[in-house]
Amino acid sequence: MNMNISFTGMEHSAALKKYLEEKISKHEELFKDINTIDVVFKENVHAKGIDKDFILDINVLLPKALVRVEERGPDMYAIIDKGTDILFRRLRRYYDRKENWEGVTPWKVLEAQDTIEEAIEEEISSFADYAPRIARRVKLENMTPMSEGEAIEKMELMGDMQILFKNSETGKISMIYSAPNGEYVMVEPSENLSL
Repeated sequence: MNMNISFTGMEHSAALKKYLEEKISKHEELFKDINTIDVVFKENVHAKGIDKDFILDINVLLPKALVRVEERGPDMYAIIDKGTDILFRRLRRYYDRKENWEGVTPWKVLEAQDTIEEAIEEEISSFADYAPRIARRVKLENMTPMSEGEAIEKMELMGDMQILFKNSETGKISMIYSAPNGEYVMVEPSENLSL
């Protein structure tokens, strides 16, 4: 296994690198299908002295999925502990669902109830000075069709709250997001939608 470790905004630390390698070596069985792990240690200089000034970013490319973990905090060793624990859980989840990823077993999703609740909007005194800000733009490089279950698994493995994908069952561009109550919400265009 090839582990690429880099440091951004901070000096190279052999101690952090060794600590991470020791943590990962304890679970070698989870890395049998993995060729490369990319790890980036970052120090957010704009947040110096603030609660979340260190960032650990781990990306693991598996044959059918990407597992991504990002953790923030004031202590890099505690972040490594938490980040690797999350990584190990996500890798176990991937291997537990390996038959789904390989296409042997179909993905399953429980159907949502057909109830629509009206959203209650809070009153805001003024939007006069409000200006939305786009923090980052992401270009989709791959739109391989996938089932709803596979999309949820990919979203969870990457640690994201939503995923945009082409639904293999309907052929439509769809989005699934994780609601604050822990339920998944599926969004797709209606048949009557005019563009």
